[in-house]
Amino acid sequence: MKRYFSYFFIFSLFSFSFLSAQVNEKDLRKISYNEILLAAAKYENNYELQSKYANLYLSKARLEKNNTTIVKGFFMLALINEKDVAIKYLDSTIKYSKKIGDLKFSMMSYYQKAITLDNMRRFKEAISNYILTEEYAKKSNDLDYYYQAKLAIAIIKSEDMGETEEALVLFRQCYKFYKKDIDNYKDEYLKLIFSVADSYKTMQVLDSTSYYNVLGYKESKRLENEKMNSLFILNEGANQVLKKNYLASIDSIKKAFPLIKKNDDIGNILASYYYLGKSYQGLNDAKRAVENYAKVDSIYRLREYITPEFVDGYYYLIDYHKKNNDDKKQLFYLNSLISIDSVFQVNYKQLSKKLKNDYDIPHLIQEKETIIKGLHNDKKANYWIIGILGLTVVLSLVIMQHLTNQKKQYKQRFETLMQQNKTESLNAEVEEKEEESTDLGIPEDVVVAILKQLTVFENKKQYLKPNITISDLATTFETNSKYVSIVINAKKQKSFSNYINDLRIDHAVAELKNNKEMRKYTIAAIAEEVGFNTSESFSKAFFKRTGIKPSYFMKELSLS
Repeated sequence: MKRYFSYFFIFSLFSFSFLSAQVNEKDLRKISYNEILLAAAKYENNYELQSKYANLYLSKARLEKNNTTIVKGFFMLALINEKDVAIKYLDSTIKYSKKIGDLKFSMMSYYQKAITLDNMRRFKEAISNYILTEEYAKKSNDLDYYYQAKLAIAIIKSEDMGETEEALVLFRQCYKFYKKDIDNYKDEYLKLIFSVADSYKTMQVLDSTSYYNVLGYKESKRLENEKMNSLFILNEGANQVLKKNYLASIDSIKKAFPLIKKNDDIGNILASYYYLGKSYQGLNDAKRAVENYAKVDSIYRLREYITPEFVDGYYYLIDYHKKNNDDKKQLFYLNSLISIDSVFQVNYKQLSKKLKNDYDIPHLIQEKETIIKGLHNDKKANYWIIGILGLTVVLSLVIMQHLTNQKKQYKQRFETLMQQNKTESLNAEVEEKEEESTDLGIPEDVVVAILKQLTVFENKKQYLKPNITISDLATTFETNSKYVSIVINAKKQKSFSNYINDLRIDHAVAELKNNKEMRKYTIAAIAEEVGFNTSESFSKAFFKRTGIKPSYFMKELSLS
């Protein structure tokens, strides 16, 4: 289907009949640009006539050597045409808009080119043009285009490239922007909350998913958006499946389903049946699980639509009918799976690879056995090779799983650090306890005096002084180092060295969160700034205190 340019439609529709297919130079000079646009606006759904008027517009612009209107002529033709032809016209638009220094048209042209490439599934090129859109939007101070481009990149990363964590960073940035002006961006605001929640669900950060689903539920109620409200209920139902709260999941999905069905929202009707199937599967209710997974297949066959998220049910259906010796049903769903794989080969290449690896294993095993039977010489050596290869695969999977889990842990720890109050010290996690019943072997007035001096020491940030020792502290406090050590161990519940290191790390975290200039420092420079002698000792203390490395913390800060 052709995409007809909306640029023409901003004008009122008047009758206009004297333009013909052939217009001589004299007539062309007499006709105004607005007359051409008004004529074109009459033929909203007629590609041939709109193309004629767009070419007429460009011809007049070229005749008059007017670069501004030449840009508009090429842009019209780009919006009428599709794919490579549209890109050719957009390249001309970009060339002429740069010539006249029109930042807005350069921005619009890069954005339209990115959309065209996106629709052609040329994602790498699309992202490059979305980035150029962002650059020109910055120069033009056009925040709408800037965040539209950023959001488009996030969607490609999330839906087409499987880069959920990278997409989440962009979704959160867009969410912050649209949140500032909810009245003008109600739909975008709610959709961004949903995207953030859905990204956390994909990453299986389930508590964060619930947080944003609840936020979205409340906000969609407040903004009276019934459709989005049902989606947040459904999404939390899907999240409860992952939490293995199957009854809660079923309850949520059934609440959301009537409105989703009423809106004929195919993607979320599929999601409803799929997650109901997963819930009943979790409850070991095979009959209801099969019923709901079969409905997913029925919709796929009727609408020819499905996404990789909903494929798991086919494995369950195939195995269920295999166990029940129903060869016809088993073959039926196996054929569906093969058909879906052919769709994914076109639309989800990376995900189709996973699908093949998951389901072609029996065929690979059969092929392997055939090869083994043909090998008569040195069978023992071959078995050893096969065993080693198998062990290598297992070890690789274990390592990959470990790295994935570590990455998730780091992300959660970073989020925890960021959610803490800017003025809140991490040291607040251990409160000073009243020890009236415990005899420290020190006069009570001395203990009170040391604690007061420690408070002053912390408030004045004297811990940033390098090479500080407990003797230095005792001298400053006019007492002995043994008393200082006993009080810190009893009241702060840590050794002197850990006490000093924790204060320094708390300070470094707060400074990095609040001081963008400090983020440009090297690790060694930050270490020196907060009193450590080496970057190694700083990194070790930072990891011990926060559970993440300082380099990771700084990288995530730069993305947030």
